[in-house]
Amino acid sequence: MVRFVVMAAGLASRMGKDKLALPWKDTTVLGHVLDTVLAVVKNQPSSLASEMEIQVVARQPIENYVSEDRIGEFYQHNGIWLLDPNPRPLAETIKIGLQDLNSEVHSYAFLQGDQVGVTAQMLSACLAEVIKYSPDFLVPMTGETAGSPVFFHKRYVPELFALQGEQGGRVVLNRYPDRWRKLPVEESCLNDVDTPEQYQALFSQHNVF
Repeated sequence: MVRFVVMAAGLASRMGKDKLALPWKDTTVLGHVLDTVLAVVKNQPSSLASEMEIQVVARQPIENYVSEDRIGEFYQHNGIWLLDPNPRPLAETIKIGLQDLNSEVHSYAFLQGDQVGVTAQMLSACLAEVIKYSPDFLVPMTGETAGSPVFFHKRYVPELFALQGEQGGRVVLNRYPDRWRKLPVEESCLNDVDTPEQYQALFSQHNVF
């Protein structure tokens, strides 16, 4: 079993507003990321899809980002919306996404809620590697740059729980560079939205209306 943890509880200080609620295609930035994850889950054999979990750690209710019909689909496919309105350090957000540990989950994937560049094809390729090889870490790579989502084997959960303050999963990842299973991906798959300028550029590039 694999758990996707979508990190959607940041302050978006560089954007100055809730960037995850900005329009993207026929939904929102966060809605698009969730659509991508759901597309991958739904494309798996039913026996495998039933073994996947999607946990979103967010500061706002799901209704702020996702239409009613998509909300139903999210919950139908083992989606859990973890509402945490209080600003918290990154390490605390990670721990929220790891709560209610399921002994059947062997890998945890951490995906940024604003990573609009991620595609179902790219995410499916990552998932296939994890299912086939069950690596310590599955790391999408563009050249020498490590991207997201990174999949962590469950044996590293104690180290993730030990993170403090603004430490993120890369603190754990970078302790074991020799244990990475690397998967080359297109650079565009790592595009995310941090500033108004980035959003406008990507919005125009993808002809989003």
